[in-house]
Amino acid sequence: MKKNSIKTILKTISIISLILTGLLYIAYRFFDVYSFEQYEVREIIIIIYLASTLYYNKLEINDKNEEIASLKYKLKEKGQ
Repeated sequence: MKKNSIKTILKTISIISLILTGLLYIAYRFFDVYSFEQYEVREIIIIIYLASTLYYNKLEINDKNEEIASLKYKLKEKGQ
């Protein structure tokens, strides 16, 4: 699997997690929804969001570091 597709999947997961957290918050505040422990579900969704965002940012930083190294190498070649 390519890095770009993994990054797209992680970004999508984080957006879905944010939307689900908001929907659960709205359902809890405005409606009497007590079918399951919402606090536990919200915590799990927030942990999924944090993990996917952290891994996405890690991949993004690695890509930028590779690009910086490549540009430094090209600059060094031009200088000589």
